[in-house]
Amino acid sequence: EFFGTTWKSMFTLFRFMLGDYSTRGGKSLIIAFSQDYGAKFDVLFMVWMIIVIFGLFNIITSIFVETTVAGLKHNDVKRKYAMQYQKTYVQAKLTDLLIRIRDMHFGQETIPSDNQMLDFYTKASKGFTEEEYMRIMEDDVVKQLLEDLDIDVLPLSNLFDTFDCDESGLVNMQELMEGIMKLRGEPQKSDIIG
Repeated sequence: EFFGTTWKSMFTLFRFMLGDYSTRGGKSLIIAFSQDYGAKFDVLFMVWMIIVIFGLFNIITSIFVETTVAGLKHNDVKRKYAMQYQKTYVQAKLTDLLIRIRDMHFGQETIPSDNQMLDFYTKASKGFTEEEYMRIMEDDVVKQLLEDLDIDVLPLSNLFDTFDCDESGLVNMQELMEGIMKLRGEPQKSDIIG
């Protein structure tokens, strides 16, 4: 009934692999075979079960685990490159922003002298007045740079007081850059509360 042909034998072994050892009447095939064939069957059955349970299933499990770990490593590498790219991208955009502010100070066509550059950096470190800040924030190139940095450009001209951390009435370059970095991305609940 269970081993009459090659196909029936293969199906019975497949059922053994899945843990189905019963006949149609509900009797255990393992007990019947053990009683009929004795120790030879018992040893063969134990070796078969060890191979199936510890061998085959562990191989299948290890393949899944290995694939998952390899996928995670690949994702970590991609995330690392993305973070490095983002850092480089943000630095480049902030540099472009600083250059644009400098160009606005001197005018597009002017090549500043060393003394003029020193004056500009001194002014930038001391701070811009609210009027100068508004002129910077209304510039189309500055708006585009801020958009590239994932900053909503609509209300920035109204944020002078927010950027002026020390309440000096001036926004220096450090306050401006720190404020811009805090404004990147979507606002969170903590940003709204703060």
